[in-house]
Amino acid sequence: MKKATVAVIVAVLCMGMIAATSAEEARLRRLVSLSAFLRTHSVATFNYEKFIEGAIGGMLKTLDPHSIFLNREEYRRMQEDQVGSFYGIGMIISMRNAKITVVAPIANTPAARIGLRSGDIIYEINGESTEDMNTNDAVKLLRGRKGTKVNITIKRPGVKKLLHFTVERAEIPERTVEYAFMTDRTTGYILLKSFGEKSGEEMLNALEQLKKKGMKRLVLDLRNNPGGLLTAAVFISDLFLPKGDLIVSIRGRTASERTDFYAKRNMGFENLPIVVLINRGSASGSEIVAGSIQDNDRGLIVGKTSWGKGLVQSVFKIGSDEALALTTAKYYTASGRCIQRDYSHSFADYFNPNEKELEKEEASLPTFKTKTGRTVRGGGGITPDKEVSMGTLDSFLVNLRFRTSAFFRFAVYYTNHHKKIPRNFRADRKVMNAFESFLKEKKISYTKKDFKKDHSYIKTTIEQEILSTKYGLEAGARRFLKIDEQFKAAVSSFPESVALYKKSLAYSGKNTASAKK
Repeated sequence: MKKATVAVIVAVLCMGMIAATSAEEARLRRLVSLSAFLRTHSVATFNYEKFIEGAIGGMLKTLDPHSIFLNREEYRRMQEDQVGSFYGIGMIISMRNAKITVVAPIANTPAARIGLRSGDIIYEINGESTEDMNTNDAVKLLRGRKGTKVNITIKRPGVKKLLHFTVERAEIPERTVEYAFMTDRTTGYILLKSFGEKSGEEMLNALEQLKKKGMKRLVLDLRNNPGGLLTAAVFISDLFLPKGDLIVSIRGRTASERTDFYAKRNMGFENLPIVVLINRGSASGSEIVAGSIQDNDRGLIVGKTSWGKGLVQSVFKIGSDEALALTTAKYYTASGRCIQRDYSHSFADYFNPNEKELEKEEASLPTFKTKTGRTVRGGGGITPDKEVSMGTLDSFLVNLRFRTSAFFRFAVYYTNHHKKIPRNFRADRKVMNAFESFLKEKKISYTKKDFKKDHSYIKTTIEQEILSTKYGLEAGARRFLKIDEQFKAAVSSFPESVALYKKSLAYSGKNTASAKK
């Protein structure tokens, strides 16, 4: 980065976004002077771009935990996430057994067309070894401009020779509705992984398709959904709320800077029984949707308390390819609560909270009332109406699932040796014995006691991974819901959800009648 660019960025920060006094401008000019001094005297190689990015990051940390500077790569990735597409070859990758591995090729993409498979290990990208790469490094190399080509070398389980492919990058659609399927004859299930430009359209299409398949009630899964665009969260809330219900309010620095978002139209799903799943990974847009459902008594929230992000960021471009995501407002749910968790003591504690400490704090948070008068709390995320834990994995299962990727690796091995695997596949005794033999061969330690104690989880996870490898990730997700305690609790909560919504409708009717008098 040139000195001129340094000055431009400092000037933008100084004059474009704040009304700086002469004293403040003088302090900011010290930044430019310091960069020149470091370049002359520091023993380390001085990099202007890293210096400025670090300096801006330091400034923003004095404000709040969610105002961030986006460099070229980060800004590009943010735009891709919001638009819902990118240019690449089309596969889901992950670290499995310390190797960058293809989890699944995406249907109708270059990766699928050239025959990449689940379990393929990415050995090289454009001649560069992936030995010391993480998945982010690999993604940067695999993505690029449309029509350009990337060379990848694959180590395939069961194949001695390395496989070499030259793949032309294409536009890869990235759906935010991860899954949408029927779990039984009347229950629909939708997993929304983020809020992008096309999320509202995707959600509406998913609902219409499930309705055609006989959906009479819906479990909306927002677990581990970090949020995204406010407009998408408002639109999705509007799908479920009766016209006129308040969804969320945005308040800026002054009282006059307020915008209220109401449900504008009835789109045929405002009476659909609904239960929403959340957990600690549900944030921002997820909390807007869950909060609007809860505060309007539209349905029940099940799971664990959400993250607690009630701040709104506006993105300001700096130059042509960098940006600043600056917190410019707070949002408030229909009951008037801001669910933003306290970050005044430490950003480190905010991003890595102690679960027990959070639970203690929840009891002292301010209270608010829903439409029918139920008590809800603000300032610490969305607390579910029915708290249900997913439980914790013991050290044996953690080792199998995460450290050694034993379930995934066995699924790849099994599907390579068994071509006829039905969609209703179940891990019988023969399959379980084969898994034990696999663990012995790979020298993964276990005891018969471990196997017996965790038998149900092991059996279901083997089925999930084999179905995912054979038929795609949705097939595996369907199977795993059978032992998902939060999902099972959501399904059992529909009678309460329906009763609550009927009460809210009656309450609204009484208020309307009183107003007319």
